Amino acid sequence: MRAHMPAGLYAPNTAVLQDGDLTLRPLVPEDGRHFEALLAGDEAGIAMTSHLPYPLSAQQAREWIVLRTGPGGHVFAVLDAKGQFLGSMGFGGPKDGVPGFGYWIGKAFRNRGIATRAGKLCVAHARSLGVRRMVAETFPGNEASYKVLRKLGFKDAGPVDRFYPLRGGARTLNLHILEIV
Repeated sequence: MRAHMPAGLYAPNTAVLQDGDLTLRPLVPEDGRHFEALLAGDEAGIAMTSHLPYPLSAQQAREWIVLRTGPGGHVFAVLDAKGQFLGSMGFGGPKDGVPGFGYWIGKAFRNRGIATRAGKLCVAHARSLGVRRMVAETFPGNEASYKVLRKLGFKDAGPVDRFYPLRGGARTLNLHILEIV
């Protein structure tokens, strides 16, 4: 799955993306407190992520953010019109030149089309940077994310084996690929 490495992918993420009352701004370590607040009591939601522990502290969230917002990371805070933190979405960490796409939306804000709207902004931003392909992975049973990815144009690419200690070790996930034109 080797792909062209767009130079823009490694530029610092300073983009602010907007769609009506939805804003995506670069995620910063201080957003860890929002992660902690939104994900408290959402063990099922955290279980659909690959690297967030449960329960999640603000410090653990800050460490997660720092790992994903360096060179090659275009990860955003998803905010409503009042600036309320709704979740996180972004792409980066290219493997063989293909960035990975991922997100989570707080439980109270799910099933409102927020992930699809934010995803469209992220895909457009990736395109503007020269990204031509992205991959995403979902845990079996995560139908909501599966539907969002399909709406964004991702195609099913079959199973993929991963090792996630926080999720019980070896796991088979569903791989999804987006060809960006």
